[in-house]
Amino acid sequence: MDGTMVDNMSFHKEAWKEFCIRHGLSLTDEEFRQKISGKKNNDIFELVFNKQLSKDEVGIFTEEKEGIYRGLYLPYISEIKGLSNTISILKGKGMRLAVATTAPKKNRELVLSALKLDGKFDLVLGDENVSKGKPDPEIYLTAAKELKMNPNKCLVFEDTPPGVQAGKRAGMKVVGILSTHSREELNGADYLVNDYLEISLE
Repeated sequence: MDGTMVDNMSFHKEAWKEFCIRHGLSLTDEEFRQKISGKKNNDIFELVFNKQLSKDEVGIFTEEKEGIYRGLYLPYISEIKGLSNTISILKGKGMRLAVATTAPKKNRELVLSALKLDGKFDLVLGDENVSKGKPDPEIYLTAAKELKMNPNKCLVFEDTPPGVQAGKRAGMKVVGILSTHSREELNGADYLVNDYLEISLE
């Protein structure tokens, strides 16, 4: 969802920076790209604080950081160009569609509601549905299982190196969306596009 349905990673980066300031920590743009982009919050917090945290601590910190993010992003939510039309075409062809994201529930609801995509997907999986974050393929394999689809018949849209790795490890074809990372960083993807307007499905 993040970086593939909406171009929101700059807002996540600002939210992480604000979170770090509040906790007396620092975060550079390069550290964001290397440590944070595409990963689960519980993994990120342990990297940021450089120590193991309890489940309760992770929950409190997650709500704080994501609350900052939602406040920053709400006025600016818009889809990556061509997304809604692509979804309509795929649905019209009888394709089964899933959102497989590490985004928390409130973030998913914010985006799907703002883009008027509620009910457009056969399945929505989030952070709470898996124990391992990307690049582990768990979330994609779980989605394929829930959709009763063979993984090698699935197509993944991703915007981060860990996400691309997860899709490939799941045995799926991967389209890299160049919203967050460069062509070089996403060179493991099968296809690379700037947005959905570059994808022909007719």
